[in-house]
Amino acid sequence: MHASTRFRFNRRRLLPVLLVLVAIGIASLLIALRPTPPESNPEEKAWPIQTTVVQSASRSPQLRLLGRVETPFRSTLSAAVTADVARLVHLEGQHVSKGDIILELEDDEVGLLVDQRQADVAELESQIAQERNQYDADKKLLERETSLVALAQRALDREQRLSESNLNSQTRLDQAREALQGAEISLVNRQLAVANHDSRLKSLQAKLDRANALLAQARLDLGRTRIHAPFDGTITEIDVSPGERVRPGEPLVSLYASDDLEVRAQIPMNRIVTIQQALANDQELTATTRLGGASRKLHLTRLSGQVNSGAGGMDGLFRFTDDAPAAALNRTLDISLELPQEPNLFSVPVASLYDEHTLYRVKDGRLESMDVQVMGDRFEQDRQFLLIRTDQLQDGDRILATQLPNAITGLKVSVMDGAPDNG
Repeated sequence: MHASTRFRFNRRRLLPVLLVLVAIGIASLLIALRPTPPESNPEEKAWPIQTTVVQSASRSPQLRLLGRVETPFRSTLSAAVTADVARLVHLEGQHVSKGDIILELEDDEVGLLVDQRQADVAELESQIAQERNQYDADKKLLERETSLVALAQRALDREQRLSESNLNSQTRLDQAREALQGAEISLVNRQLAVANHDSRLKSLQAKLDRANALLAQARLDLGRTRIHAPFDGTITEIDVSPGERVRPGEPLVSLYASDDLEVRAQIPMNRIVTIQQALANDQELTATTRLGGASRKLHLTRLSGQVNSGAGGMDGLFRFTDDAPAAALNRTLDISLELPQEPNLFSVPVASLYDEHTLYRVKDGRLESMDVQVMGDRFEQDRQFLLIRTDQLQDGDRILATQLPNAITGLKVSVMDGAPDNG
């Protein structure tokens, strides 16, 4: 009985093992009997790309610059006299023409000073007239006093002869001598008055000139109570109000010449030598910008005489080719500067450049890398192109115009239609 029970227990344990072995055998048989598929090599993938055909030519690199509108004619007008502000004729932002009154100062105090200076001039003119009349009188009196001296001398001689004959008294002789001395003193004084006429007249004339200068200054100050525009321009600031008292030197109004505008833009240092040579050779360097919805032409007139600390370039100063447009001072403008033409340059899309100096030519359906030198940028219809130079490209070559993350020499590519234009 124990043997029968042990047999049934062992049979239950062996049954799962037998089932597993049978399944493995069937699977091995199926694998061995399956048909063998024919061997095939995987086809190489061709990457879709866009290309452009290149053509060499003489081209002008362009620089995109950020400019600021300014003017060399910007003035702050100050008070020349002490006075109260009477009224403001024009306000900030308004346009004025040369000679227009911008504001007025009270002229009462300066007017009184003008009257005083005129009185001083009139008084000195009267003194000069008196001096000339006195000179004419002195000349006539000089002749008479000369005669009086001669008469007194003859009278003294006569009294001396009589005194020698004891025919007169000593008193009469003394009186004759006194008369002669008095006549001589008067003659000397008259001679001195005539001799000093020129110096007195020059002194009075100098005083008159000084008085006339002070009168002219007073009249000038009177005119300066009217603040005039020194040129055609736009007012940027009014510093005073009616009733405010101002003193000489205090600022009143600021304005700039609206018809003499310039645009200042910083030019990279690596382009300065080329631009300096062009300006030295009187070569015109033109630029364009958009202002008021229209395209405006400018030309580079000169470079700044200094490089600001920390700046990466030198400032260039541009002027508008036509009449200066209405533009607020300090307004920023995008400028495109045309540099001198350079020969044998290819124009390619920005996406064509890899690693700053590598292009890929498409030849026989595969990529071929080449080193290039980037000479600058060019902008056509708001699109940016690179101007490059290389001896490895030929006119009519087709280059890769899109960015591929796995671009490498020998990569198989498929050219798609609708290739981008190369500018």
